[in-house]
Amino acid sequence: MKKLSLILLILIFPTSSFAANIWCTGTVSNIYIDSTKNVMIKGSWRNEYTRICRTDGAEGIDTVTCSLWVSLVTTAMTNNKTVTLMYDDQNGALTCETLLSYTRSSQPYYVMLNQ
Repeated sequence: MKKLSLILLILIFPTSSFAANIWCTGTVSNIYIDSTKNVMIKGSWRNEYTRICRTDGAEGIDTVTCSLWVSLVTTAMTNNKTVTLMYDDQNGALTCETLLSYTRSSQPYYVMLNQ
């Protein structure tokens, strides 16, 4: 009976549904925009620069969203608040500490300003 229950659970919830997202929360100590329009932040969860978007809308994040993210991160830095960034983790191996750095980093799905 236990085996049947397990099989039913596997069939009801395909393995792809077990892929998780990760949420990286902390402070941002620096933000900069380079000459190729990459927006880089240095978050306490990684302690290394990671790209959150490009101001020209390249690579999927539109210019308005990127500008708003810059505003949220700048507000967090100015007011000593934390932010939360959500990343897709399809293979289940990503952690906030192992995000790639600079332009190799994945872009977040959202940036949230925390109270």
